Amino acid sequence: MKQQKEGLGLFSSLVIVVTTVIGAGIFTTTGYFASDLGSPWAVLLTWVVTSVIAILSALSIAELGAMIPKSGGDYMFVRRAFSSRISYLFGVISGPAAWTVGTAFVAGTLGKHLNNLIPQVPQVVGASVAILILVMIHLRGVKTGAIFNNTTTLLKVFLILGFVIAGLGMVLLGDESATFGIQQNVAAESPQGWRLLEKIFYYSIFAQFAFAGYNALVLMAGEVRDPGKNIPRSLIYGLGGVALLYLLVTLVFVLVTHPADMVGADGKGIADLGTFTADRLFGDGAATLFDVLFVLILISTLSSCIQVSARISWRMACEGQLPTLLGRSNNHDAPANALMLQAVLLILAVVFLERPQLLLLNGMCTLLLDFPLALAIFRLRRMEPDTPRPFRVPLYPWVPMVRIVLAIYVGYVFIIEDRWNGPLAFGLIVLILMLQPLLVRGTKESRR
Repeated sequence: MKQQKEGLGLFSSLVIVVTTVIGAGIFTTTGYFASDLGSPWAVLLTWVVTSVIAILSALSIAELGAMIPKSGGDYMFVRRAFSSRISYLFGVISGPAAWTVGTAFVAGTLGKHLNNLIPQVPQVVGASVAILILVMIHLRGVKTGAIFNNTTTLLKVFLILGFVIAGLGMVLLGDESATFGIQQNVAAESPQGWRLLEKIFYYSIFAQFAFAGYNALVLMAGEVRDPGKNIPRSLIYGLGGVALLYLLVTLVFVLVTHPADMVGADGKGIADLGTFTADRLFGDGAATLFDVLFVLILISTLSSCIQVSARISWRMACEGQLPTLLGRSNNHDAPANALMLQAVLLILAVVFLERPQLLLLNGMCTLLLDFPLALAIFRLRRMEPDTPRPFRVPLYPWVPMVRIVLAIYVGYVFIIEDRWNGPLAFGLIVLILMLQPLLVRGTKESRR
């Protein structure tokens, strides 16, 4: 893919960050864990912890992205810093694994809301058709995709802000007799002390899905104009704004319904907390309206995820770590074969995996990716001290060091929370390494 002058500017780069991050996560993930935490403050603190982790990660990504502005992003950073085997493992977990399950969750949620609006359309069918249509759009090239994303992202941000303003208005200015935020399930007990802290960090793994894709821009770094300035600015401004928006949405949730009462008829967490909250705030008719708004919100997120997710497979093929067929571009300079592979993987994930499974797998993959990515900035500072760095992480080495400590602790909580989590992560690593002789094809290029 060529680096063209008419590539992504600051606004389009900022849009890539915002539209890929904001989507199904903020309206769904809280419902999976809020009742277990049982406290509004614990739920809000979970989102604060998640936001801090995401922003610390983004600062490191910003330095590396400005330093190595090549499409492929995280994979390219790890490949430059470590061995080809580590970069192969990282790339497969990042692209075909993490991006696939995360994007499949978005597609599945979109399919569910389409099914709510048109019951004759099964969820899987709606999700699959949306995936195929958006892949066809992005086969037309990065410029076409950027125009679509820019338009739908502005609509999405305004819709979410409208939800926040209307929700806070109803709660704070509504009828004094309303029961918003008052705990009804008096028998529920909240975890306390150290156990509560462990729960908050464990559920930050689920909440991290709502920030998944913050690194989308660096996957397309080769198509960004003036990447030394636009990549850091887009990441910092974009994630800061998203974090604030998420806290406001979560505030509406806990003001409307006490976390202890965020339980469905089946005794499990409320998967579609956004729709549930809209129904409590505005009445029965609001649920249908919210389904329409949610479909509009998710279309742009799914579009951006598809646009960027294929870049890792494409870059790995260019580097000789996946079959060369995936490294081919069409006459619109789009990674056509990688996009088609991503579409197949997405549809398979939507068909065979449930949304809670997709959330857990996405969190697990994120944990596996955190450590080598955080270490890459230390290694490259030592290996290439004279390489130009248009942006440097502030307060180095403390910011990336805190990020590593947080990653280690979250990983520890992930393992002790469920005895199968550790073996599942280890099994994924072993499987990917076993497939390496079958997948690695072509001439390997230099890491530089």
